[in-house]
Amino acid sequence: MSDDKHGPEPTLRPTAPSTIIVCALAGGALTMLLVARYYQQVPELAWYNSAAILALAVLLAWMAWHTKRTLNPSARQMRAQAVRQGEDRPPAGAVRGPEHAIQIARFAVLGKAAAVGGALFFGAYLGFSIWLAVQSERLQAASDDLPGAILGAVACAALTTTALWLEYSCRIPPSQEDEDGPPR
Repeated sequence: MSDDKHGPEPTLRPTAPSTIIVCALAGGALTMLLVARYYQQVPELAWYNSAAILALAVLLAWMAWHTKRTLNPSARQMRAQAVRQGEDRPPAGAVRGPEHAIQIARFAVLGKAAAVGGALFFGAYLGFSIWLAVQSERLQAASDDLPGAILGAVACAALTTTALWLEYSCRIPPSQEDEDGPPR
């Protein structure tokens, strides 16, 4: 809903599985077409490209774990927080101030973008791997490039998975007021 005072409410919907699938298929199909035509001009697939993607996946996994832990604290964390602050404590999942809400929204957007990008590159690496596997008996260079392409596909799958986890971790659980009021 929108009112004249505040304007429309912004929304960020979770990434649909169909979006991930379409991105992966598009990346794979486009890569297979281009590699079949321009394989001689393709640069060497180095292992450090996949290592950089895996490092990004690890960073996103840490962000997802930390965000989930912040928004959904365990009973032990709630007791420790109650001891520190007395009995006046925010409910589970309470976002403490606008800067935290903006940070969570930025993490959600980062997760969404990394999931789509990871799916595109997963499709590209997978299409490249399929083409290389078919051509590996005929071309020595193709059999040499195959392990790097497979490692890239695994790294991009890890990136997509952790990005979706980060996006899921940014969901703020309903507070007591939300549960008592009418559903939105």
